[in-house]
Amino acid sequence: MSHFLEDEGIATTGISLVRVNTERMELPRFLWVPFELGRPFGAPREPDFQRRVLRSALGLLERRDGPVVLEDFPDDAPAATDGAADDGPGWSCPVSFAGAAGDDAGLAGEVLAELRRLAPWQEVYAARRGRSAPPASGLSHEQIVRGLGELAGGANDPSVATNLPLPEWVRLGCDDLRTWYMEAAQGRPGRATSLELRDWFWRETALARLIGAAAVRLAGSEHRALGMFGRRAMVPRVYMDVLMPGVEPYI
Repeated sequence: MSHFLEDEGIATTGISLVRVNTERMELPRFLWVPFELGRPFGAPREPDFQRRVLRSALGLLERRDGPVVLEDFPDDAPAATDGAADDGPGWSCPVSFAGAAGDDAGLAGEVLAELRRLAPWQEVYAARRGRSAPPASGLSHEQIVRGLGELAGGANDPSVATNLPLPEWVRLGCDDLRTWYMEAAQGRPGRATSLELRDWFWRETALARLIGAAAVRLAGSEHRALGMFGRRAMVPRVYMDVLMPGVEPYI
């Protein structure tokens, strides 16, 4: 749409939540923000912060150094409350992740054990809502976890039974697992803010560590597209210091 409007002489600007996609589209002016998907202005009930984001995006209309301007917003979003403070007792992690990984060794084994411990809470969520998000990858949780485990171990072509290209099954598979984890977290009594859920997932779960380990391997790939995918598409930038230490999102 921006390209069409610009061709007619109408200046455009916008806000991007997925930098790599915006880069590929080569749009005239866009502001990339490091916020969670669905919240281009950062957080609810933060009018001053939201105005800063909006003014930054509109300010790009004054730039003359195109044809492509993609600016990074410098700050993370403030913590969102989502009204959770008024909705009963606070939320806490749905399970204790301490303990043995079971019969499977390594990080993939930890994730499989984690899935088993979270399953009762995901079942509570599904029974309460009457539904659960359908998987998009066409793969079972175990297939995805073992494939990520092989990637993290250095395999260039993990033995995953799919016709999808590697970046596609990794992206969809990680989305499937992350969605299932969020459902499990919401099955527990109490209500969490979106930031609490996001922090819980990326800071406390073995799955996040496995995704980070696989992303580090891909980031070091000699294949440029895979390297970019590993650096930019798998782990949110705000968690890279913990999950991908020493890896820069942009080179």
